[in-house]
Amino acid sequence: MLFFLLFLSMWKLYAQECDNQRYYEEVFGYTQISNIKFGENLQPTPLDPNNVQELFMDIYQPNDDTLSARPLIIWAFGGGFVFGSKTSPDMIALSSSFAKRGYVTAAIDYRLSTDLIMNNDIENSYEAVAKAIHDMRAAIRFFYKDAATSNQYRIDTSRIYIGGVSAGAVTALHIVHLDESEIPFEMQEYFDENQGLSGNSGNEGYSENVAGVISLCGMLLDVDLINPEVTTPIVSMHGTEDGVVPYGSGTITILDIGLEVDGSAVIHPRLDEYNIINDFYTFQGAGHTPFVLNPPNEAEVYMDTTISFVRDFLYDLACDNVTSTNERPHNGKVSHDRLPFEVFPNPNNGNFFVQLIADQDYSLSIFDNLGRGVFFDPRIHQGRNYLALDLPKGVYFIKAYSKGTSKQLSKKIIVH
Repeated sequence: MLFFLLFLSMWKLYAQECDNQRYYEEVFGYTQISNIKFGENLQPTPLDPNNVQELFMDIYQPNDDTLSARPLIIWAFGGGFVFGSKTSPDMIALSSSFAKRGYVTAAIDYRLSTDLIMNNDIENSYEAVAKAIHDMRAAIRFFYKDAATSNQYRIDTSRIYIGGVSAGAVTALHIVHLDESEIPFEMQEYFDENQGLSGNSGNEGYSENVAGVISLCGMLLDVDLINPEVTTPIVSMHGTEDGVVPYGSGTITILDIGLEVDGSAVIHPRLDEYNIINDFYTFQGAGHTPFVLNPPNEAEVYMDTTISFVRDFLYDLACDNVTSTNERPHNGKVSHDRLPFEVFPNPNNGNFFVQLIADQDYSLSIFDNLGRGVFFDPRIHQGRNYLALDLPKGVYFIKAYSKGTSKQLSKKIIVH
């Protein structure tokens, strides 16, 4: 009975948090605090084998937020474990966007393995992943330590989510699904010498539990690492033409490493099989990290889609709405039941859905990049409307106009 009452009180608390569209709409400004140290570890260099690298994070917080226990997202950048930065444009975009929605977000450093450029053998590749795992675990522990001591960042430790782009996503996935009994032989010596899976990058003794994983173009060393007893929810996005991290099962091509791995399209059927809460969006026809490696106009649209899809998944977790993996549609067929106007998939090939949630009809117009009208429908109803248009490749603007008011909604779309 006591457990039930505690559960009910938490459910009511989370529901109240979400009443004003917190975690869904950008209802806050944000403040960025740069270079907060969360750990350090050995990072040998050719000139100094005893070099120690300090590890820093940039923390983004919603302005004027009085909530006493806030969810946290820890982000790790991409770059093949060889290059990259917590201040890369995608890290800033993701961190700031979710801070505006009421999350505390942290973009973290981790030790890079530039020696992979000259020595790309399997053991060295695995060590690069292991170092990143240790450093992200230290970041997780940092916030548990803060919550138990000064509580400066007011984190609800039951709602800590980790994720990243490419190598950062690989790191987050293996934190959840690599355990002591599954460590590859080539990794074992490094872990044995560096305090096991937890590592020694800082804040030892605190919890490393997380409530969810965000994998943007990530992979697992082997899908068989997934443990059906580890029910941490996972959301992924991945391009079908990813030539760096395989969409399905394939070979890592970066730096000619030649490692066989399992990408998102293999991971999520296994999660479904185990009834683990998950969602998966496929960027049809897209390559690696399309929200980064595209012309600015296209990358912006891919990033908008990325933020929207991850937002939907985390909203359900943060507001305690999800109870089974079957409650939410998969493979990009997203329910946008809280957003007035959405277009998906985006980018697309001229076939797409317009999702409109409103209490009146709208007229719908589409304009090309020069402002010329290419489509008009005088009456679009509430709900999901499918459009199949023979549009040339390019950037378009779709606008919905309220029949009874002056309200106007608009979205940028890309047709491939």
